[in-house]
Amino acid sequence: MIRISLILSSILCCLTLSANQDLPTFGDSTSGIISLEQERRLGQQFLRSIRAQAPTLDDPVLQDFLEHLIYRLASHSQLEDRRLDIVIIRNGSLNAFAAPGGIVGVHHGLFRYAQTEHEMSAILSHELAHLSQRHFARRVAEGKKSAAINIAGLLAGVILAATAGGDAALAALTGSSGLAQNQSLKYSREREAEADRIGIYTLDEASMDPRAMAYMFERLQRASRYSTGNNIPEFLRTHPVTNDRVADSYNQTQNYPKKQFPANLDYQLMRVRARVITSGNQPQEIKHFEAAFKESRNTIQKTANQYGLVISLTNTLAFDKARTHIRELREQHPLNIPFRIAEAAIYTSAQQPEIALDLLEEALEVSPNNYPLSATYAQALLTARKPHAALEVLTNLSVERPNDEYVWFLLAEAYGLANDIPGVHEARAEFFVLNANYDQAIKQLGYALPLVRHNFQQTARIKQRLEDIWMMKDGG
Repeated sequence: MIRISLILSSILCCLTLSANQDLPTFGDSTSGIISLEQERRLGQQFLRSIRAQAPTLDDPVLQDFLEHLIYRLASHSQLEDRRLDIVIIRNGSLNAFAAPGGIVGVHHGLFRYAQTEHEMSAILSHELAHLSQRHFARRVAEGKKSAAINIAGLLAGVILAATAGGDAALAALTGSSGLAQNQSLKYSREREAEADRIGIYTLDEASMDPRAMAYMFERLQRASRYSTGNNIPEFLRTHPVTNDRVADSYNQTQNYPKKQFPANLDYQLMRVRARVITSGNQPQEIKHFEAAFKESRNTIQKTANQYGLVISLTNTLAFDKARTHIRELREQHPLNIPFRIAEAAIYTSAQQPEIALDLLEEALEVSPNNYPLSATYAQALLTARKPHAALEVLTNLSVERPNDEYVWFLLAEAYGLANDIPGVHEARAEFFVLNANYDQAIKQLGYALPLVRHNFQQTARIKQRLEDIWMMKDGG
């Protein structure tokens, strides 16, 4: 945990400066303590530290789904600064969190617990409310230096929850309270209620079910009723659910008209995908989805279970069976992007990338610049040993998504296959920066410099980037 200590020292330094400097106002009383831009810088530091410590799930399909869902909610929220970064943590527990500066983290286990996209959105809208009401800055304003210590402990707790989890995270969250523990608990209850209220309003504004907040809280209560210690859902450690809180959530929706919200196929596909790609036992998953497919009670369940079966069969190299099932799905849903990607994955895994490329090119004509299609297309190009074509796709993605570590990972591979060694080092440097490994990033650019000494523009660009990374390392 040495790196956590170093990162928290940097965060504490940032917070201490924030509490002692005159800052520009942004229309609220908290701006004199910490500005939106300072929150943004702190958030980027925190995001890099999360990636350094927690196992992240780099899946363009899930990432794209979550980004669209969260941006839909954000557009109907009270967020003033809607620059958001979403990170998926490879952790099966029920948890989501929001950090200052627009960082939203989601454990893949949330897909398992949230039965509908409305329940998922209830948790996400609650977290967005914490951001829109600037609860972080308000806590700093109320507690000054003692609150800075509490927030540092809170951020450490989130990191530990994603890595060690359980009692270690709880100790970090409670042990850091120090001077303001009782006051902090009071503020926490008030702000949880505020986040619930604003989250419910956001759900309704986004044409989602406002009662989903209460439904999810009831589900959390049931999940934790017989749980103790490490088995308590992680979300409940920082968001306690009481009978009063459930009742309040229902009471706040009394004036909303009751509507029927049909099941959403896209969300059910994502639930299945999250389960399959994080499972360590694919043969067992095949048995599960074969049985679930036969026993499905409705069309959406049947389609989702068949999709899970396709991915599991592909992962175990049972390509013929996978092709049979994906053809059925594609006939029923010819424009469905996850199905097209699943079909392409069969041929890429079977070392038939040219067929995969044809499928993906056809889909990109209908949905140009689609992120998961483009990323999958780049992967297929790499498998087909067409690195220069992959570079074109990935370079565009790196401009559109500069904070996407998966894009930089693929870009380094593409440069390597294209025998562009300076490009390899530059792409690796960006990947290491996004994972708070500044020493390795500096080394990579140091390797690149002598290779481009005859190119003034490249040399100047690399030197400037080195200066930027040194500033990040020093906490700037």
